[in-house]
Amino acid sequence: MFESQDLDCVFMETYMNPRKSRHMVLECIPLPRELGDMAPIYFKKAIMECDEEWAMNKKVVDLSSKDIRQAVPRGLPYFAVDFGLQGGFAHVIENEQKFPHYFGKVSVCVTTVMCAVVDGKRKIIL
Repeated sequence: MFESQDLDCVFMETYMNPRKSRHMVLECIPLPRELGDMAPIYFKKAIMECDEEWAMNKKVVDLSSKDIRQAVPRGLPYFAVDFGLQGGFAHVIENEQKFPHYFGKVSVCVTTVMCAVVDGKRKIIL
């Protein structure tokens, strides 16, 4: 659907409060192809900086060779992002009070603000 419009899709999955609620939030955000190519870099950086410095779990779990069910222990809150055929990343949320439920949307906004396409060339704004 988005391919014909020259758009990439970023799929985000947030699973928080597993003791209170047993469902997750899935979001699909279309991005211009130029931004979609840069999205993995910005998401990885955002995930690396998002939680406690001394975490019990790996900060970034690469999902290019495994599925989220194999990457994150059952019952733990997590955030995952997928870039279609490029794979994606997952992050076990250590502190749910400090992790915003809108984390993925903020990361997409940062990607959009940091990159702009000017005269067919990618230009870093900040």
